[in-house]
Amino acid sequence: MQLTDAIAILGFLFQGTAPPPCFDSADADNNGQVQLTDAIAVLGFLFQGTAPPPAPGPTDCGEDPDDPADAIDCQAYASC
Repeated sequence: MQLTDAIAILGFLFQGTAPPPCFDSADADNNGQVQLTDAIAVLGFLFQGTAPPPAPGPTDCGEDPDDPADAIDCQAYASC
């Protein structure tokens, strides 16, 4: 996980850039949606020492263990 991940989320949300290949990993606050709070969560993890995002994320690969049936999924997750 790096600064470019937060920038990619913001670009998708506000500039119409390509969607993330793994919406579950972009859902850094694990609320079932990709939104501004996800970029904030990534930045908090990187620069303020907050908890890492849940799986799939920088420390754990695999499916979203909290809500595998939510509306977002993971088409590709090359980091795993």
